[in-house]
Amino acid sequence: MRRMAGKWDIVRQRAELLGDDAKQRWVSAGETNSAVGIAEALYRRDALAFGSVLGSAIALRMFLFIIPANVTLIALSRITHFTEAFDETFESSPTTGPMATALLGISRWQALGVFLSSALITLWAGRAMARVLAASSGAAWGLTLREAKQRMKSMVSLIAVVFVSVGANMVFTVIRDHTGIALGFVVWITVFATFSVTWFVVMLTLPRNTTDPGALLPGAALFGAGYALLQWFMQYYLPLRIERTSDTLGQTAVTVAVLGNFFFVGRLMSGSFVFTAVLYERLGSLSHVVFGLPLVRALPVRYPRIATYFALDHHPDHGEDIDPEVPDAEAAEPR
Repeated sequence: MRRMAGKWDIVRQRAELLGDDAKQRWVSAGETNSAVGIAEALYRRDALAFGSVLGSAIALRMFLFIIPANVTLIALSRITHFTEAFDETFESSPTTGPMATALLGISRWQALGVFLSSALITLWAGRAMARVLAASSGAAWGLTLREAKQRMKSMVSLIAVVFVSVGANMVFTVIRDHTGIALGFVVWITVFATFSVTWFVVMLTLPRNTTDPGALLPGAALFGAGYALLQWFMQYYLPLRIERTSDTLGQTAVTVAVLGNFFFVGRLMSGSFVFTAVLYERLGSLSHVVFGLPLVRALPVRYPRIATYFALDHHPDHGEDIDPEVPDAEAAEPR
């Protein structure tokens, strides 16, 4: 037993030495290679900003927001009699199917009551989601909880934008179901463009270290691409897998798929904040490149407000990361 314990100690010590050596090599490579340095900064910032914890918190708030938002849209379709175009989509969706079936035979006045009540719940859930999004963005940019507080004006704008994105996602689903592969690819590109712009507008309402909107473009593009790929997986590949596993897992397979979708979207949101902050601190903003072009460079000189809004007089310290001032995971997540 002593011999075996001695051998395991030797193996453990060798593993620790190899781990320390690999970590040192990674740090050295980050100092000489900009790509490795950015990857290391992204990993470290995501850990300091509690990306996984806040991503899960965003997923929960988003789930609580999506359900009443879908009910609001279904009730609105009943009020406006736009049911022929969306009935099939509502009833076939695993998230809206039971709700659409329950609301299928209600009258117009009953639909109005459902619409008003679900709209109020949507606003309440949107407020909770806006708060956790603000906390996640502030943590990624190294802001304190006081600095990352969400203002009422930006909160209302955020709820409106996210609600519109829910409706846009339904429209894209209808278009995709009635098109072939070629037009389906066009729809996928449209989803990428639409949700990149949508997430860019959302990020404009959240706290950050700079007023320059150009700094948000990389994170918006990352979210748009990731969301489009995730929806392609959820809409095309996953239904076939669910059909094969429904005999053994039953309705649990659909539940796991829906909750998994919310988790990955929430994680993608928190990751886009970290991606935006690190790239801005390491590489700067695209606005500096655009306003450095001939003819365009004269605009900030002539109009000082442009220089102030795009933060052209401020250049981040490239290579130096700002550690988020968040004491712990419980403090990072608003209650």
